[in-house]
Amino acid sequence: ILRHRFVIVRAKELRCGPEQSRRFYREHAGTRGAQGLPERDADSGRCRLGPCLSAGRFFYQRLVEFMASGPMWAYILAHENAVPLWRSLMGPTKVFRARHSDPDSIRGAYGLTDTRNTTHGSDSPASASREIAFFFPEFDEQHWYEQDEPQLRRGQLFYSAEERVHRVLREQQAEGT
Repeated sequence: ILRHRFVIVRAKELRCGPEQSRRFYREHAGTRGAQGLPERDADSGRCRLGPCLSAGRFFYQRLVEFMASGPMWAYILAHENAVPLWRSLMGPTKVFRARHSDPDSIRGAYGLTDTRNTTHGSDSPASASREIAFFFPEFDEQHWYEQDEPQLRRGQLFYSAEERVHRVLREQQAEGT
């Protein structure tokens, strides 16, 4: 992350339980409801709008179980073209492919299986905003873009290894007072 000059805006160690993990991966569950696809009725297990199109992607339950299996770190990363750059550093989702085509990628070096591939990255800026709100509900993205991001672009930042984030260097810090 640091070697590729990402700015770490926020970092948080956390542990997601099964319910939170299911919410995070709900797009793979086949129960979208609010997004126009059938949603399961909690009591009957039947879809409210007719037969379910899918009971979920085959890997959904494995993703949920892996996410809920232990602690993890969530990061908000900033960089010009952050989404495609991060996805490139992660490497292919399929670990076998990553090991052969991108062995120096995160998944190529550390991935175990296709669902236990060590890392996640948003697939678009819109997904990134949704996922940031999921893991960092206290983070005000608009405020960050208006206040902190312009200062970061001017190079007014330092990395705090203790906090695992970059901080904006305030005027008094820059002057050494």
